[in-house]
Amino acid sequence: MGILALLTVAPLLVAHALGACTGMNAADKGTCPTDQCQALDTDFGGSSVLAAAAAADNGSAKFVSEQEPNHASVDSNSLVLSLVKTSSGGYEGSTVYFTKWVHYGTISAVIRSGSTSPGVVSSFQLQSDDGSSIDMDWVGVSSNRVQANFYTRNQIELSQAAAPILATDPTASSIEYKIVWLPDSLTWYANGLAVRTVNRQNTWAEGEQRFNYPDQPARLSFSIWDSSASANPALTQDWAGVMKTDESEFSMTIESVSVECYSNSTSHSSSSTSANPSADSEPRLSDSGPSG
Repeated sequence: MGILALLTVAPLLVAHALGACTGMNAADKGTCPTDQCQALDTDFGGSSVLAAAAAADNGSAKFVSEQEPNHASVDSNSLVLSLVKTSSGGYEGSTVYFTKWVHYGTISAVIRSGSTSPGVVSSFQLQSDDGSSIDMDWVGVSSNRVQANFYTRNQIELSQAAAPILATDPTASSIEYKIVWLPDSLTWYANGLAVRTVNRQNTWAEGEQRFNYPDQPARLSFSIWDSSASANPALTQDWAGVMKTDESEFSMTIESVSVECYSNSTSHSSSSTSANPSADSEPRLSDSGPSG
């Protein structure tokens, strides 16, 4: 992972009935949500929370399954995303989007990673149309870690992720992960412990005369995919490993999702210690990447 340099990756733009968005996963067709942020707290207690993108009427669904064939389902009050081996020997993954835009807020999810083999990537992301992304990723080549990363304007630098080893195996147990995204700071959590904090003021790029900090409305997504099925497979295979298995299916499970939308009139202001924890006051996991 450390050998990866800063790469500018051309966005994968595919026309879709709901819009055209970008994604690293080549099978990601690019569904865009159409409405502004809306608070959410769901444990996937009913199948109506998820709809297929091709469905005639998916307006009431909280999440839309993007890919065809559809390998996402609601089972036992959980959202299950599958990576399925095809008759040709490749793998078809699954991507599910929240149907509302998020522009700052607190997003929590209880997740069991499906990345039990090199080459399998499980992702919890906030992706913007300008090519910016806030990520929590699990890769099969180091399945006992969670990676906290961000990039802007398609400048993907996978080697800069903070990647702590988790005390609990994330492929065998469900863990609560949280992203607190505010106008001036960004913090990732695993099991209540801060993984990484980035302050906007520290992202100033003198040569570009701008802050390289995610600041555009984004869509929340969950996905499981094969590292060879990306817009840049050489990049993602160096990062996540190469699939060398006869396993027919891998599954990522999301037990619950909570979204709190940011508002300047609420406690989610930058001065709130509950929404904007500092690196000095919060318990932290040690990590192998930058703290921001």
